[in-house]
Amino acid sequence: MFDRWLQAIGKEDYVRNKDRPDVECILCSIRDGDERVKIFKIYQDNVALVSLNAFPYNPGHLLVVPNRHIKSFQELTKQEIIHISRLIQGLQKLISDVFNANSFNIGINEGPNSGASIEHFHFHIIPRYNNELGFIDIVSNSRIVIEGLESVLKRYKEKINDYINKDYFKNF
Repeated sequence: MFDRWLQAIGKEDYVRNKDRPDVECILCSIRDGDERVKIFKIYQDNVALVSLNAFPYNPGHLLVVPNRHIKSFQELTKQEIIHISRLIQGLQKLISDVFNANSFNIGINEGPNSGASIEHFHFHIIPRYNNELGFIDIVSNSRIVIEGLESVLKRYKEKINDYINKDYFKNF
């Protein structure tokens, strides 16, 4: 019954380089506004950017990406760790407001054996909900998508400034 690995819907072609843009680093390309990639960025400052995950595990799934191209958590500076941690706190509040999420997975996939498909280090913020149909997703090999990425992007952009304390970030 469970003969397949869990995966983000539609991501297989990307991981197998069938649908991956021809860029050196997809996250650096998003950071730089490269026209060859789909950009779902909702926020950027001098330390990090925030983008929708193009292959979300749940509606509202965000990525927090250091602007510097680094490969591991160990390469983050103390200031980057503090800055990004505060950013994640604000994003949790944003996600809760926009999607009524009541729980979160906040995670890192670092290195080729962790499930990471991108070498540029980043954090995932995945909203979790009371009535997720995880079992149905697994058994039926399907995923219920409630809202498209463009709509999610618009909703987040409308409220991001309410949850990111720009005064706090002026020291970074």
